[in-house]
Amino acid sequence: MQNQINEIIENRRSIYPKEYTGDQVEQVVLDTLLRNANFAPNHKSNYPWRFMVIGGSNLEAWVNKAAEIYQAETKEEAFNQAKYDKIKHYAQQVSHAIAIVMERDPDVKSIEREDLCAVAAGVQNMYLSLSQYEHVGGYWSTGLGSYSKAMSDFLKLNENQTLLGFFILGVDEKKRTEGHKKDYMKFVSYL
Repeated sequence: MQNQINEIIENRRSIYPKEYTGDQVEQVVLDTLLRNANFAPNHKSNYPWRFMVIGGSNLEAWVNKAAEIYQAETKEEAFNQAKYDKIKHYAQQVSHAIAIVMERDPDVKSIEREDLCAVAAGVQNMYLSLSQYEHVGGYWSTGLGSYSKAMSDFLKLNENQTLLGFFILGVDEKKRTEGHKKDYMKFVSYL
């Protein structure tokens, strides 16, 4: 078991829409990811995550909103037509997007940073859960209008909810496992 979990962690990779075939991810995969996200540690057991699954005809509406936000909120001199076109093409490549939302309960005395970490742990559980599926990949995007009020309005988020990005899912032909990770000891010190 120890070697298996180490291998799963070491081989976890972000798989991007350019690698997706456009085929649909099965519902059982979505259910597994969302169920496993729910096992993340969270302070005071307040479950600060909310996951909104976007698929089917709603996926195209979301892609169009993301492209519209990019165009509207990007200065003219910084606008990149290729990036805009790439976003629009997601409707043909991506199977589902899962909006990653942190919900703060004003009546629960939790610490925002702890809630943020709990949501991130939930997303990591989704990433690791993908290891069991040979042809399903995903990645956490903080683009696509994630920090725009217009996207929060599109998703109908309330004042206690914060959009932290999207977990983008798709079917891929051959999942990459190679990576270029730095030696962990470069980031470790002992007191």
